Amino acid sequence: MGLRKIKNVIKKFFYTRKFLKKNYLANINNKNILITGANSGIGLALTKKILSLNNKVLATYRESSENLKYIKDKNLTFVKYDQRNINEFEDLEEKIKENPIDLILNCAGVFGGPFEDQQIEKLDFKKFQEVLMVNSFSILKIMQIILDNGLSAKNLKVLVNISSDAGSIELNNQGNAYIYRASKTVLNSITKNMSIDLNARFKTIVFAIDPGNVQSGMNPSGHIESEVCANLIIDLISSNVKSFNGKFINLLGEEIPW
Repeated sequence: MGLRKIKNVIKKFFYTRKFLKKNYLANINNKNILITGANSGIGLALTKKILSLNNKVLATYRESSENLKYIKDKNLTFVKYDQRNINEFEDLEEKIKENPIDLILNCAGVFGGPFEDQQIEKLDFKKFQEVLMVNSFSILKIMQIILDNGLSAKNLKVLVNISSDAGSIELNNQGNAYIYRASKTVLNSITKNMSIDLNARFKTIVFAIDPGNVQSGMNPSGHIESEVCANLIIDLISSNVKSFNGKFINLLGEEIPW
């Protein structure tokens, strides 16, 4: 084993070790929960875990629902919702009307192409717009659906946006990745704004989570398994969740600068 590989193994060991917990809180049951990006990665892991806790899940997917179809649970409803398209929401709207949402876990996300294609000289602005729609603006559309159709936002107790520390302006010391970084910075701004607006109007708790170096379709070589990440997210929601309103936190509940 080469020196670099040994260093990577050691780094992974100490990174994953800090997220290990003997006991997870899981005080979520009998809720209607909307999970976006539910066909893979964190969204899929959350869908499976939350269903096991006796909740109803409305799970969105963009193109393929292959992984969701393997879940045999009467409390699972999945709906095609391409979050790149602002006009593709009719099916989601109907499903939300049937099941007023208590909790939103917004996991849908795309990276926007290789690092080399996110340099200033190579930016594809059509791709940029699509990534902004998926990673940022689509959560506003979902809230607009809830509010504009006479659906009671009073049901919505918690809204969690899965963000990334790549969206932190203060922590950015590497540059590049303009598309992904900007999309997550926008999501963070939207999260903060909704935490003030929705909390004042409906007492909804809104916050953003950086899941860290987690395994997903976007990051197949991630250090943390998506199931571990899902357990930690549920643990956070099951704890003193009111204290997280308007914050950007990691999986341990530690605050990250915007």
